[in-house]
Amino acid sequence: MFVWKLFYVMALLSVVRIEASRRSSKRCDDIAIIGAGIAGTYTGWRLRKLNQKITIYEYSDRVGGRCYTLRFPETPDINVELAAARFIPKSHKLLHDTIRELGLQIEKFVLGTGPSKDTTVYVRGEHLRHQDLGGIETPYKLHPNERKPVKQLQWEMYKNYTDVLTTNVPEDVKHFYIKDVDGIEMYKQSVMSLYNKFLTPEAHKYITETSSFDSLEFDISASVEVMTSPPSSEKAEVLTVTKGFQSIPKTLLERFLRKSKRHHIKLNHHLKAIRKTKSGIYNLYFEPTVTKNGRTRIISNRPCIRKCAKKVILAVNRLSLERLEWQGLYQPHIREYITKAVKDASAGKYYLSYNSPWWRSSPVYSDYVISDTPLKQTYDFGTSKINPLNSLLQPMYTDVGLHISYWKELVERENGDVTDGDIAFSIGKEMVKVTNKYLGHIYKLPLSAIPQPINGVISLWHNYPYGGAWQEWMPGYIWTDVEKQMTKPSKADDVFVVSNAFNSRSFSYWTNGALQAVELAMPYFGLQSKE
Repeated sequence: MFVWKLFYVMALLSVVRIEASRRSSKRCDDIAIIGAGIAGTYTGWRLRKLNQKITIYEYSDRVGGRCYTLRFPETPDINVELAAARFIPKSHKLLHDTIRELGLQIEKFVLGTGPSKDTTVYVRGEHLRHQDLGGIETPYKLHPNERKPVKQLQWEMYKNYTDVLTTNVPEDVKHFYIKDVDGIEMYKQSVMSLYNKFLTPEAHKYITETSSFDSLEFDISASVEVMTSPPSSEKAEVLTVTKGFQSIPKTLLERFLRKSKRHHIKLNHHLKAIRKTKSGIYNLYFEPTVTKNGRTRIISNRPCIRKCAKKVILAVNRLSLERLEWQGLYQPHIREYITKAVKDASAGKYYLSYNSPWWRSSPVYSDYVISDTPLKQTYDFGTSKINPLNSLLQPMYTDVGLHISYWKELVERENGDVTDGDIAFSIGKEMVKVTNKYLGHIYKLPLSAIPQPINGVISLWHNYPYGGAWQEWMPGYIWTDVEKQMTKPSKADDVFVVSNAFNSRSFSYWTNGALQAVELAMPYFGLQSKE
């Protein structure tokens, strides 16, 4: 009798537990999306017709991630793009198609991408036009056979010291098969390794100091930079979004939320850990955060918020994956990919508005300047049509590590410690003073010709949760293999990664790469990939 009663009680408890588990699972998200940047909002938008309970969780109080647009009151019709700013429709078809499907207005990005023939280059105290690089005025002690335009010099290095001309494989994988004269594949060595073997140190400095981006010329995989054809003077069409790049994720989110009452967004939620229950549901542990004046902090004295989901999509960057507590990311090969296959590239942008475009009076003016100063790249962002004469200058856009450290030092003296969650900062007197010094040099104008700015902002992309402005491939990895495994890191789990940090096609410094990363995961949700 006792045995029968014990069996009955155990069976009843089992039924109760099962029923409780069912009720609990009904409260859970069908899909939890972590991150409300363009990857997260695009994911929600793509899944909007599934008729499922879907919630997007965001670390800060801002939607957009590395799409971050401001506008100054005095130049209200000019976008201040603190990160993504442009795209190439010929190469970035998925992004272009999405923008058009959303009905967002696009326009020509008049500054293009990269230098033109008349771009001013200011290096080693000398001014010259980009078309004159490699000529007799080039202020570098180059070997006679290195006195060439940068792209031509690079092409001849690949042509003469690799088997690029005789490697007969499809173009999209060619950069993995090309070997140098020592028999080493491009993907197994760094750009710096090639330069050290086949160029003089002065030629290496010439390339890096006169290039737009410094981080593409050092320790990253040579497969990223290898040229498979001679340089072309043809310029691709470059477009931007009239209302700013941040309007893309904002519109994606709006359409996602509008589609169903079962769609939600939760701001100021920092995902700390994922734990899988015996029933297969994922418990998500969020630390609450607070955002004040654009700076987000984790509230350390508050308990974690527990949510649950049947499936999880991580639309976050490399550094966020590295810090996340989930066993799937601690498998040895996955951990290696996160910590070694790609690295974060820090970058900064800086804008100043003025009551006149004073820089256009420069005897060496061009709308784009490359220099070896801490400014690195300087852009003329135009004059307001609403408030004539009021104009916007981007004095600095740099990815040089030493420069980022210097700008961070200046920012901290003005704003206090720069820690996790900090991106955009106000401009201080010291920063303006230093900027004016270098603007005087690159524009060949006296300090007296440079007025005080009306407004200003600087963005530094290197702190958590972003880690950097983009990520770059390191030597030793076949990108497509890494990308495929990172999309679903654990075969036993319904947890997916849609970070463009591991993109093998558009790379993470183009927004198109985020959308491509999302498309790789769509077949797991019953949708056909658009790629």
